[in-house]
Amino acid sequence: MKCPKCKGDLETKHHENLRVERCSRCYGLLVEEVMLTEMQASWMSETFLDVGAASLGKKYDNFDDIECPLCEVKMDKIVDPGQTHIWLESCPKCSRVFLDAGEFTDLKHETFSDKIKDLLKGKRR
Repeated sequence: MKCPKCKGDLETKHHENLRVERCSRCYGLLVEEVMLTEMQASWMSETFLDVGAASLGKKYDNFDDIECPLCEVKMDKIVDPGQTHIWLESCPKCSRVFLDAGEFTDLKHETFSDKIKDLLKGKRR
């Protein structure tokens, strides 16, 4: 299966009872929506699963029109309601979510600087 952003290979990665697909090139994560909730609750999951640098992930923020690698349908552009600087893509068919490198770590740990980022990044088109 190929990454919807950089076309690198998506590889299955495990941590405890968690399973994600991670790109071998851009380190983006493709996860089931239910798994995303479990990842947020799991201690240190970001350390083992979200290994790409946030700076690398930012390079792929403007890749808006991507297709789900499983369903081959256009993924919806969504914004995390709690941290509006985090831009995700969600498949309307299988409910998988794609996160660029560093986005899961940012999503899991809300900080004061995230409030500043929310103001600076602006709205997603």
